[in-house]
Amino acid sequence: MDNKELKQVLIDQQAEFKEISATTGFRLEADRLVNLVANSKLAKVILGVRRSGKSTLCQQVLQQFEVGYVNFDDERLIGVEAAHLQSIMVILHELKPAATHFYFDEIQNITGWELFINRLQRAKKNILITGSNGKLLGTDLTTHLTGRQISITLSPLTFREFLRWRQHEPIKAEFLSTTEKAELSRLFSEYCDCGGFPEVVLGEAGGIYLRELFDKIISRDIVQRYKLRDVRVLKEIASYLIQNSSQSISFKKLQESFQLASIVTARKYVQHLLDVFLVHELRAYSYKLKERSTAKRKVYACDLGMMRALWTKPTADLGAKLETVTYLNLLASNNNINHDIENNLYYLNESNREIDFCLLEAGKPHTLIQSCYDLSDRKTREREVRALIDLGLKYQAKRLLIITREHEEIIEVDNLKIEVIPAYLFFS
Repeated sequence: MDNKELKQVLIDQQAEFKEISATTGFRLEADRLVNLVANSKLAKVILGVRRSGKSTLCQQVLQQFEVGYVNFDDERLIGVEAAHLQSIMVILHELKPAATHFYFDEIQNITGWELFINRLQRAKKNILITGSNGKLLGTDLTTHLTGRQISITLSPLTFREFLRWRQHEPIKAEFLSTTEKAELSRLFSEYCDCGGFPEVVLGEAGGIYLRELFDKIISRDIVQRYKLRDVRVLKEIASYLIQNSSQSISFKKLQESFQLASIVTARKYVQHLLDVFLVHELRAYSYKLKERSTAKRKVYACDLGMMRALWTKPTADLGAKLETVTYLNLLASNNNINHDIENNLYYLNESNREIDFCLLEAGKPHTLIQSCYDLSDRKTREREVRALIDLGLKYQAKRLLIITREHEEIIEVDNLKIEVIPAYLFFS
């Protein structure tokens, strides 16, 4: 591609960036990102699954600045290499001589991009980078910038954001009428069905859109990048993990079930899916760091809508859906800037007791949370409560919770209080 062609592509992209919709509700990350963009000279890195709204977030945050923008996910830029990046900057300075910020979308598509960003960083440029591969944009950039970056992981919409995009004004739970609670519960059911991908929330046909998105993530972000040959098996593993969200993962079982060459191959495939944010993993908590790394991990789908779009089972597992939506909303609310969620959110499995979610504070268990769709069964109730009491006492947890679909009460046992809260109230 010669400079004339490259310049035309960049002219087109500047116009396209202005047209990215900013009419939707703001993300919860927007306010803090505005401050960072205005005041921090560190590189800002926004990671997340494709179509989670990274570009829209950046457009909303950058609209008050003069911006030089490049989208490296443009098919017209296929073939662009690291040697072309300086020419791109020269053209951007020509097109946007007053640019104060530079926004590079999916720059990990260019081999050697890290050295280019490092050079811009040394030149005191205000840089935003977005991408859909956590390994390439996280580990590689950290190696080259040695801590001179701020990372944000953007998930599909949380339930709170979903409500904002539905123009639903937040009201404190204690002030909700019965009618308002019923409406909030209805909206939560809608959220669990459609998920949080912005275009689906705005009306795109969920099943078709999400299946096509799934295929694109597999083919473009994994198969093409890593030159994998067995696309069918990778898709089957991805679909299996998403449909079995909230279950523990066994690499040996994956190897046997999908007839993979080795357990190493199974691990590699799952890691690829984690890197592109199609699934997330949750580790077991232990005081011993070695046990944290060796214990079985649970895997969660990236989105309830994606889970539904790929569903092939006769009936939905309501308990798994509620646990997944609980995980995703905890993930988003606790995934702070430059903070690895694995350092803050775990599950517990000790002495035949399991706690779905354990939130740490200052490195110690602070909040223990069970996800239980229905507490009406006596044995289920006793199991969930006893696990919270036993492990709550062991770790001296400050807060004990059971997230349900509808039930609400306070349970007091052994001088401990357990809050039972419907998910639609807890996450709104």
